[in-house]
Amino acid sequence: MLTFFKVERNAAYLLLAFASLGLVLANSPLAESFNVLRATKLGPSELGLDLTISHWLGEGFMTAFFLLIGLELRREFAFGVFQKPSALVIPGLAALFGAILPAAVFICLVSGPASVGWPIPMATDVTFALAVFAIFGRLMPASSRVFLLAFAVIDDLIAILVIALFLSKPLDVSNLAIALVFLAAFAGVQRWNWATKSSAPVPAIDSTPAFASAKLIRAVLATAAALLAWYFMLESGVSPAVMGVLLGLSVAPKYLEALETRIHPWVSLLILPIFALFATGVSLSGANGQNVNGAGLAFTAVTLAILLRPLAKILGISLGAMLGRRLLGSDAFSGMKTSDYWRISVLGGIGFTVSLLITAQVYANDSGLTTEAVVATLIAMVVSMLAGAWALSIRKPQLGH
Repeated sequence: MLTFFKVERNAAYLLLAFASLGLVLANSPLAESFNVLRATKLGPSELGLDLTISHWLGEGFMTAFFLLIGLELRREFAFGVFQKPSALVIPGLAALFGAILPAAVFICLVSGPASVGWPIPMATDVTFALAVFAIFGRLMPASSRVFLLAFAVIDDLIAILVIALFLSKPLDVSNLAIALVFLAAFAGVQRWNWATKSSAPVPAIDSTPAFASAKLIRAVLATAAALLAWYFMLESGVSPAVMGVLLGLSVAPKYLEALETRIHPWVSLLILPIFALFATGVSLSGANGQNVNGAGLAFTAVTLAILLRPLAKILGISLGAMLGRRLLGSDAFSGMKTSDYWRISVLGGIGFTVSLLITAQVYANDSGLTTEAVVATLIAMVVSMLAGAWALSIRKPQLGH
């Protein structure tokens, strides 16, 4: 877990740098070239994969990010805090209330076509939340790390469900069925002992040539099945992000650590920063050539709804956590005080990756709304990061901490 937190902390620095670079490029003399690059199409048109670079990032490479979320969920269910169903109650309710309240605020404030952006303020960004905690949470009890990770993973799962249910295109059942077949093949390949050609358990360590050959065959077939599952999920109209999570959940427990260790740095240190570069590349002149400055920005309904996200997240997460503790009659996260849940809830207001991904989908045809949502998301993120750092750093150390 310490390695996990270290990668996330380094990734947060890169994300901030690339997000800032994206804003600078989109508002500089290089803006036209930057937009042309973003709209450049790559891939075979015969397969329907002639996608723009922005779409490749959102629909393709970001699937690896959701695969990582699926792996984290699978790990928690197999070895972590979710082994006990009761441990799901507190972080689950915290994540649920923390998602519902910001969405409700958005729906109350925004009407008309712009109201489709209600999912934007729902999700917490795992990378930034864990990075702030790693730097400023040294006085927090060890169980708070577990709660934060559990809450953040469930929070991302809720975002995936929202994307699947509300943001997907019209469903193609046949392609969806094919995608699920390849998903089953991906799961089956891992569990088949290619050395003995049976379903007997695969040994963890074996130095024989047969085992080495079987390991290579298994890796090639699993990769092929995963790519085909992603392709047919894309063709089905369902967001490939859903397939990323399903692939992660279907990984055999014995391969979890190795696979997560391999892809985590690539996702956090390469894919997410590049995604941030393009996702935050919005012109601050807005859609109608009007400057999006402090005065113009603060009084739009979309912007106000997103700027209220940190407060809504604090209230929602704290309420959910307190309700969970009341239902259990005890606390599954020993050592955490009521005030500690409040401190963690401040980190819940940090939104970035999923918020920008949803913004790109719901406001794809309106550059003005895209600009408002992106800028408001960045402001709310910075406010939550600063408030979270303060909330964590003023905690008094426990005796013997």
